[in-house]
Amino acid sequence: MSAPYLRILKYYFVIIAILLIPVIFLLAFPLPKEKLHAPASSVIFSRDGELMRVSLADDEMWRIPIALDEISTNLKKAVINYEDRRFYWHVGFDPIGIFRAAVANLKAGRIVQGGSSITMQVARLMEPKPRTFFNKLKEIWRALQLEVRYSKDEILAFYFNMAPYGGNIVGVKAASYLYFNKSPLNLSLGEAALLAAIPNNPNGLRPDSHPDMAKLARDKVIRLLASREKISQQESREALSEVVPRKIYRFPFEAPHVCNELLQKYPQKSVFHTTIDLKIQHLVEKILAGFRTPLSKMGISNAAAVVLKNDEHQLLALVGSLDFFDRKNQGQVNGAASPRSPGSTLKPFVYGLAMDRGLVSPESMLYDVPVDYAGYRPVNYDDKYHGIVTVREALTRSLNVPAVNVDAKLGETGLYFFLQNGGITTLNEPRSHYGLSLVLGGCGIKLIELTNLYCGLANSGLFQPYRLLLDEAKFAADSLLSSEVCYLLAEMLSQVRRPELPSSWQYSMNLPKIAWKTGTSYGHRDAWSIGYNPRYTVGVWAGNFDARGVPELIGVEIAAPILFAIFNALESEQSQTWFPQPSNVKTRKVCALSGMLPSPWCPETKDELYIPGVSPAKTCDIHKKIDIDKLTGKRLCSVCRQGREYDTKIVRQFPPEIAFWLAQNGFPVDEIPEHFP
Repeated sequence: MSAPYLRILKYYFVIIAILLIPVIFLLAFPLPKEKLHAPASSVIFSRDGELMRVSLADDEMWRIPIALDEISTNLKKAVINYEDRRFYWHVGFDPIGIFRAAVANLKAGRIVQGGSSITMQVARLMEPKPRTFFNKLKEIWRALQLEVRYSKDEILAFYFNMAPYGGNIVGVKAASYLYFNKSPLNLSLGEAALLAAIPNNPNGLRPDSHPDMAKLARDKVIRLLASREKISQQESREALSEVVPRKIYRFPFEAPHVCNELLQKYPQKSVFHTTIDLKIQHLVEKILAGFRTPLSKMGISNAAAVVLKNDEHQLLALVGSLDFFDRKNQGQVNGAASPRSPGSTLKPFVYGLAMDRGLVSPESMLYDVPVDYAGYRPVNYDDKYHGIVTVREALTRSLNVPAVNVDAKLGETGLYFFLQNGGITTLNEPRSHYGLSLVLGGCGIKLIELTNLYCGLANSGLFQPYRLLLDEAKFAADSLLSSEVCYLLAEMLSQVRRPELPSSWQYSMNLPKIAWKTGTSYGHRDAWSIGYNPRYTVGVWAGNFDARGVPELIGVEIAAPILFAIFNALESEQSQTWFPQPSNVKTRKVCALSGMLPSPWCPETKDELYIPGVSPAKTCDIHKKIDIDKLTGKRLCSVCRQGREYDTKIVRQFPPEIAFWLAQNGFPVDEIPEHFP
């Protein structure tokens, strides 16, 4: 082969070799992209973006992920001008910066400047290595790879997430909260300048350890910005006058029971945006703390409360105990998520189901007399029977026997299946295991789930799981009760002057209008009160986590005052509204005794809200007109009264077994004469 051809071939070989060098380097040193994303701390925010909890990352570092748009302009300006003023112009390394650093280091006889661009610093933070000439070349190569793979803003975001700030503080977000107790978006110019300086000597410039050195470094950054006319002289003077912090703040420890639940439920998740409203959370915590001393004097060591926002079933506040740090009384137990006997708080749902199925209406007559269901004999809280009561009275007086009777009429598809469909997760046994005692609290239910069930009543019968995370998918709502029935229940449960209230409450006219119900478990182990209005649903539980009973543990006396204290704090009189009456809820006249449509013989009537086409429409058969023979006093029928003188009388005729019990227990019962022989 001739010499010219050899020269041409050699020329092409050189070109190919030059072109292959980057490929060889790429294959030999691929970009370890996974190292750009170190283990992150788990961070929990409130609905308004306020920090609630930060946990250490798996490598024991405080490292909070941050996006570039969460960083203040001051901090971006300070870092770019101090670290790499030509950041947006170079291709990963700055030859001018490297040359200037080399000259400065030669003059000083030691390393006084690094010359590394921000991109090169990201490369070094990816793979920390001793500062040697070879490693510097590798940093340059990595910087080129980063520039090819990512945008300038992405690289800058990597820097803010990876820069060291002393000890185990990594990233500007953790540093901002620990040094200044604020987010990077709200940093002042002086604070931003300090955070720009610290990564150059993370441990030597920590303001809590070396405040004087930190101030000198900060001032250097501020003067540099002023000399380059990036800030005004006035801004410079103000920034230089700012005080350098001399301590590290603690991360917030808000809503501990909520945060613990999230960290346990989602161990792989690093950022949580919750529905918690910290203002309401703090308000509920303060109210519960105010009840701690009086409760403890009665031997009641704990209480829990939750607040739900009705329209989206969002959890606004959850306080799981009176004191999270009270080891003696197991304060770290979450009382809002612990199954407890709910007492009478399930009764509204039984009456709601019965009204929805047309079995009863608010003024329907129920019998509160002894009954036996295959050996099960329910009794009332006061161990008394009250004879004849309306549905409204049975609910507001929280009578046990009528509730059991109504649940028995509902049959197989009654309360048990309603609770399961409504999101109660603790009914793990078959229906037969609970029996009719279920309506009296013969089961374990979580406060948060029961409160959410009441939230369904506030939402016109649409039931769905409660939400704790803002980015959580909305669940489809199930219509388990009609909006008309929910309105009737709200009206019945909203009476202020109610028989079960202590007499001292009868004059508390400033109580907010809410629909509410109380419950007391068997053995006085649990006191409950749950209420709702159009905006909020609130649930309260009080008791002892060791299930120790206390005579004073009565729902209306212990839990209800807490409930009303919370509602009074949530709602002002001006903001109070009430549920609009559905168009299909009408008013009718019914017999004052039976609650049925009045017959010609009913002496008195009263108004009742009802649902046309659904509410029972039977005519009263309790009041009857009878003819009584004047001579014998016997009852005459249409046949035997022929030719006899008689008087007409209106009487109340109850079923024989009911009439007998009423008569035996001193209730007024009309005596009906025997039929004329």
